[in-house]
Amino acid sequence: MHTRIVLATAFGALGLSIAASAQELTEREAVRLFLTRSPYAQQLRAGREVVEARTRARSLWPNPEAGFGHEGAGVTQITRVEQSLPLNGRLGLLRHAGSAAVQVASAQAEFDLWSLCSDMRRAFYDLILAQRRETIFSDSLQQQEEVVRILRERERQGEGSLFDRLRAEQEQSDLRAELASTRALMVEARSRLAAYMDGNIDLDSVRAQGQLRAAGDLTPVAGLLQLAIENRQDYQAEKRRQEQFRWEGRAASRLRIPDPAVVAGFERAEEQAGSRYGPYLGISVAIPLFERGQNRVAEMDAEQRRSSYRQELLDLQIQSEVRGAYAELEMRRQTAEEYRLRLEQQGAQLQQIARFAYEEGELGILELLDSYRVRRLSLLRLAELSAAAKQAEINLERAVGKPVLNPSVLTPEVLP
Repeated sequence: MHTRIVLATAFGALGLSIAASAQELTEREAVRLFLTRSPYAQQLRAGREVVEARTRARSLWPNPEAGFGHEGAGVTQITRVEQSLPLNGRLGLLRHAGSAAVQVASAQAEFDLWSLCSDMRRAFYDLILAQRRETIFSDSLQQQEEVVRILRERERQGEGSLFDRLRAEQEQSDLRAELASTRALMVEARSRLAAYMDGNIDLDSVRAQGQLRAAGDLTPVAGLLQLAIENRQDYQAEKRRQEQFRWEGRAASRLRIPDPAVVAGFERAEEQAGSRYGPYLGISVAIPLFERGQNRVAEMDAEQRRSSYRQELLDLQIQSEVRGAYAELEMRRQTAEEYRLRLEQQGAQLQQIARFAYEEGELGILELLDSYRVRRLSLLRLAELSAAAKQAEINLERAVGKPVLNPSVLTPEVLP
């Protein structure tokens, strides 16, 4: 008996040292790591840079052309340089269009990044739930081990029954299996969370730190709808896209005004009296007879109308998403809170009554184990209801476009 106590103490100390060495990861820190170091964030920001470089090239002056001509009859040589002069203002309009395109790419990247960040936060709280389940099963297993120890002691003293001990040991085996399954779920939750990080974090040694309680009071839905219109970057991207199409259409309309091309150089001609040199100067202008940019203007007008329709659809979609997420969060919070209050009033009391009645001989081992099981299932159910409410919070903040219930996860110190 003394040896078992020593071994149990040693293993307990080992478990405490392992828990102490585990790195705590808060939601705020997970968001910061995701926004600054994850491949998702780097890829989306690189996409914005691609658009910026591509649109910058459209507003550059055309390259000059250099040429050399040689005529055999009379030996005439012409060296020239030709430069098109963009004087119709089209390049300035294209620069405005390019700036709007960069804003579109930036806003769309922010929206995609926030959506992915919401998925990462969901994975984070899945890990919190798995850890909570592990704690519940671990506590129940310790409680069950104490029951088995007492029953074995009673059986050795001739006061207990073999059935009671075997039934308690069977319950103990079931709890160990449940604990092993829960730890497998923790590994799966950690792997999903690791998929959003940069690979330099050993999530096997990380323990998520956080609570499944409600983050904050709900703002009236009307205020959330206004916030969503202001903060949803996909909505803002659609508005910027219409601005881009307007600039593109105005730039295309300038094709009716041709840009002149100036040619300058010198000419060398050989005559009987010797070589003769002279300047060479010319100018050319395209005649906008067939292509005057009319097709491009019509295309941009159509794109602008289509974008305005998409904006209307987005408006309806945002309202639907916010209202639906808001209603879901209200119901899930209410359900979790009502269940928590009932559990606080009845759960622990029921277990204490069952244990006291068993010790007094009024209840059998089956009733005692059933009270433990009911308590455990109630705690698991409360954890699942609280986790569902937390996921509903994240869904609402995804629909709004910013963290409105827990704004500390995106403080200026967190943002890249």
